[in-house]
Amino acid sequence: MTDAANITIDEMTVEGAELLASVHEICFENSPEQAWQKHEFQSLFNVTGTISYVMSINGQPIGFILVREILDEAEILTFCILPKWCNNGYATYLLEWIIKKLQLQSFKRLFLEVRENNDAAIKLYKKCTFKVIGRRKGYYRGHQGDKIDALVMHYELGV
Repeated sequence: MTDAANITIDEMTVEGAELLASVHEICFENSPEQAWQKHEFQSLFNVTGTISYVMSINGQPIGFILVREILDEAEILTFCILPKWCNNGYATYLLEWIIKKLQLQSFKRLFLEVRENNDAAIKLYKKCTFKVIGRRKGYYRGHQGDKIDALVMHYELGV
């Protein structure tokens, strides 16, 4: 399980685009989705309110969460933990950390989209009490151009 004493979570902006792209590529190499490239992360950071938080263990990056904050709402744009660190509670730790951070900043709602067949992610989000509020038909494109629906999920941050 997670050893919080060795975990750090650091804010990362456009200067970390290469690191984010390399972690994303490893995390999504066996996924039907395409990994995002450095230039795509750079473009995302050009949009006001986009920020990333990198989780490290003993200084070694193991994953990150990329969030866009708009008014009193936030959206998780992408979220991943390196495969060798999965199933040890690190994803839950990072997700709960961002939820608490957003609550402390008075955000009211947190949204995300997840591939309808990404069972591990859906299980994590439901464990953290996200609720399915919709579906986006054909939102994701696989390597062969196949279309995969996205579940839209929501977490109520405010009281």
